[in-house]
Amino acid sequence: MRTVEDERRVLRRWLWTAVAACLLLLAAVIPAPFVIERPGPTVDVLGDVELEDGETQPVIEVRGAPASDGEGSLRLLTVSVAGSPQHPRSWLSLVPALIDPSQQVLPVDEVFPSGTTEEQRDAANTVLMDDSQAKAAAAAFRYLGEDVPERIEVAAVIDPGPSVGALLEGDVIVQAGGAPVAGYAELRERIVASGAGKPLELVVERDGAEVETAVTPVVPDGGSEPMLGTTVASEYELPRKVDFSLGDIGGPSAGLVFSLGVVELMTPGSLFDGVQASGTGTIASSGEVGPIGGLEQKMWAASRAGGGLFLMPIGNCADLPERIPDGLEVAPVATLEEAVAAVEAVAEGRSPSGVERCTAG
Repeated sequence: MRTVEDERRVLRRWLWTAVAACLLLLAAVIPAPFVIERPGPTVDVLGDVELEDGETQPVIEVRGAPASDGEGSLRLLTVSVAGSPQHPRSWLSLVPALIDPSQQVLPVDEVFPSGTTEEQRDAANTVLMDDSQAKAAAAAFRYLGEDVPERIEVAAVIDPGPSVGALLEGDVIVQAGGAPVAGYAELRERIVASGAGKPLELVVERDGAEVETAVTPVVPDGGSEPMLGTTVASEYELPRKVDFSLGDIGGPSAGLVFSLGVVELMTPGSLFDGVQASGTGTIASSGEVGPIGGLEQKMWAASRAGGGLFLMPIGNCADLPERIPDGLEVAPVATLEEAVAAVEAVAEGRSPSGVERCTAG
């Protein structure tokens, strides 16, 4: 026979169960100010991609160069983002990501700056992808010893800023500080050498004529180097036409892989013959490899795609996880030349310089 105390225990149990159910329901519907980064799809840039009409074509085509005839692969790595300001994740949906080492929970503002929509982020990533492809092709041809002239065009003038009234959108900067500029890196060197507060003499091409002007660089708030207060874009005169076909993938972090793909197509025989590789890293037209985001998620993507040589920016050494996903031979690199050397080492049965480069500083 039940006592009053037994009935109270049952009632308390039901009350706690109801509270837990309510909390679980709230966690499932209340939006959280976080997004989840996960390993995304991978693409072999030495292979083909399927188009919307069902046809296929090479991911990278260099006019006049044969397709890669090696037995290796070179995978472009991506990160998928679950959640956005317009489509927030619930608190409950974050739980699996907290216990899965291949996923990362980040504040939504780190991925979508305040006021940025999914559409705006996608559009910005498309621009970054196009820019990275142009730089990748230029870096590859320069590595191969080809001459790649570069034009520096003013894409936008920041208002207010030091270039308002001195530079116009569409101007092509041909001289700075009394000497010709061959590319963006050289222009930056001239600006830094000029310093803030002192006019920098410029010559630009405008409407078919050369125009002399001057801009006094300033150090922006939070910055450390003087700037002209413009956004510039580089245009490269490549010795061969290069086409990239990737669909909806965006962002700048495939630059290194694109450069290696062009080098592969322009190399007699095959650089990647028998080499299974993947990689990530931005690329400058000079061949310098820059850091990227989502390193750990990309390492998991590479591991799940079969592992092998994993090329990463040496600038991301601090982001290496304590546990390296299985099957990866990690090679931090600072330049395209070092990346090619790492691939050649693996192709010859040698071990490339690995994570010891990170611990050695």
